Order: sequence, then C-alpha cells, then structure tokens
Amino acid sequence: MSQQNTLYIAEPIFSELLQKFDSETTFPPIKKIGITTGSPQKRERELLGTVSPVKISIVKAWTNIDAKRVESMLHTILDNSRLDGEYFWDGNETLLDAVSDFIKVYHPEAEELKIKDDSDVVAATESIQKKSSQRLYTEVVPKLEQLGIKYNITKNGKGIWFNLNDYRLSISSLSGGRYTLTIFSKTKSTNEALKNFSGSQELASHSSEDSNRRARIPMSSLNNIFKSIDNYIKNK
Repeated sequence: MSQQNTLYIAEPIFSELLQKFDSETTFPPIKKIGITTGSPQKRERELLGTVSPVKISIVKAWTNIDAKRVESMLHTILDNSRLDGEYFWDGNETLLDAVSDFIKVYHPEAEELKIKDDSDVVAATESIQKKSSQRLYTEVVPKLEQLGIKYNITKNGKGIWFNLNDYRLSISSLSGGRYTLTIFSKTKSTNEALKNFSGSQELASHSSEDSNRRARIPMSSLNNIFKSIDNYIKNK
C-alpha cells in the first residue's frame, strides 16, 4: 500500500528546552489532523524540526485508507472546533477517541500504524502532564471543595469535570497559569449559557457536531473563571 494514504493525528507540546525558561509552560489541548506522503515518524521529525523549541508528537496514524478524502471529511465534521488550518481545539480531550471510533465504523479497511515514540517527546509529555496535574490539585481542587462541588479529574491529568444543575463544566490547565472553562449542556441553549456564565464567549454555530458544547471562557485566570461560577451559583 502506498504511504501516500497515511492519515495522522498529532499533538503539539512544548519541549524541555523551552521549559528551562518557564517550568510552568504547557500547550493548550490542541490536535492536528493531517496526511503525509511518508511514514508518521518521518512526518513527526519534519514537524519537529532540528531547531524548533516545539515538539510535535504523532499519537495515531492509519494507512490503507483514502487519507485525503477522510481528512477532508474530518475537517468538515470538526469545523466547529477548528482553530486554524489543520489544528483543532480539544478542550474535553475526546477528539482522539472520536476520530478512532469514526474510522473503525466508517473505514474498517483502515490499518492503524504503530507509532514509535520519540524519547524527548515522551519525557516532555510526562513532565507537562505531571505539572498540569499538580496545578489542578493545588489550585482548582481546593476551590471546588470549598464550594462543595464533586469533580472528576481526567485520566491524563489535564482537566477537571464537574456538574452544576443543567450544565457540565470542564476546567483545563493551560500555559502561563491560564485555564479554560468549557460549558456543556443538553438542555440549555448557547444564549442561556452566555447569560448564566459571565465572561463566557459564543462558539461557532455552523456545525451540528459537538452540539452539547455551548460556550467557554478561554485562556483566563482561575480567579475570573471561579468568579463566573460563583455568580452562577448565587443567581440560581
């Protein structure tokens, strides 16, 4: 099978080199969906570059598939969460599983390729996840417990999920001490979410996918996020 039919999902992360200047630096939850004419490892090295301070980790790849067609289809489906070009927001950390399930169901002919992890990427990822998890436990968890809110921390330690009445909320730890609050609801509209949570922003509405995602407060301080949450609780 020609290697032209290789679809991949990559995750950008900061390297140890950049962390030497800022030990708290991490990448926000972003995924890249693209295709390559070579092996995933070769493409990863191309994206990484020898002098770039940013590591690009390819986490999944498939061959024996019409990669260009499937890539275009996925980009259309995920357009609501597109940041720029091939990069997509993955605030609830479900994009990888969603794409994998999509390919299993609609393209059973696809062959998943084994990805050989770059040692530097692995080390940087583990360091980032550890710092992110520590920040959640020391900064976010105490505030939630003070409000008597039950929560769940994601498996990768990057975010916290919790419920407030008709809403399901996610707080993700980002770079520079910033956080993002994503607001989900099966019963409330986007306008209601914007009204209920001060400082929140409307999401693109031209896609029917991810329909429960109503709004978010992106790249904000934790104080601003909890001020918005406190206001919602007090007004209920």
